[in-house]
Amino acid sequence: MKRTILVFTGVLMLFSINFSCKKGKNNPESCNGSSTRRDIKLVIDEAADDVDTIPIFATIDSLGSLDLPKAKSDLERQEIEKHVFTVTGTVEKVKKYRDGDYHIKLVDEDENFMNCESPNFGCSYAPDSRFFEQFKTVREWIEEHEEELVGKELTITGVGFIDIDHKYPRNAAPNEIELHPILDIGF
Repeated sequence: MKRTILVFTGVLMLFSINFSCKKGKNNPESCNGSSTRRDIKLVIDEAADDVDTIPIFATIDSLGSLDLPKAKSDLERQEIEKHVFTVTGTVEKVKKYRDGDYHIKLVDEDENFMNCESPNFGCSYAPDSRFFEQFKTVREWIEEHEEELVGKELTITGVGFIDIDHKYPRNAAPNEIELHPILDIGF
C-alpha cells in the first residue's frame, strides 16, 4: 500500500511540475519557473526600466571574476544586472533546454566560461519585455546558424544576470554571471 501511494504521489508531483511551468524544449510556450528569477531574466521586473542599454565591452574573465552576491530566487535586480555587456569568445556548446531557452556556452583562451541565454519568445511572459523583438531576432539567428556555431568565435551582447548556483559542475563563470537575455549576436 505504501508503495502505491509513493508512486502515485511521485506521478502527481511530476505532472504538476511539467504542466505548471510549461516545460519542454519542443513546447513553443515553455517558460522558466518563478523560482529561477524569471522576471529578471526576461527583463520584466520592477527595475527593468533601469537597464542601461549602452553596451559595456568586457571579457569573459573580467565579468566572471567580479565579486557578486549569491543569487536566490527572491534576489532583486542587482547593479550589475542593470547593464548590457558585449563579450567575445569561442562557442563550446549550444543547447536548447527544457525551459525553451537556448544556452550558448562561451570560453576564452584561458578556459574561462560564460553562459549566454536566448529566452524563449513563445513564453507567455516574454511579450511583456521591452526587448521582445530582440528575443525573436536573436532566436531566429541562433536557429539559422545552430549547426555551425561550435568552435566559432562569437560576439554576444546581453543583459548581465546572476544565475542561481545550480550546485553541479557546468562550466559556468565562478560567480554565476551570465548574459541573459542575449540582445545581439554575430560572428
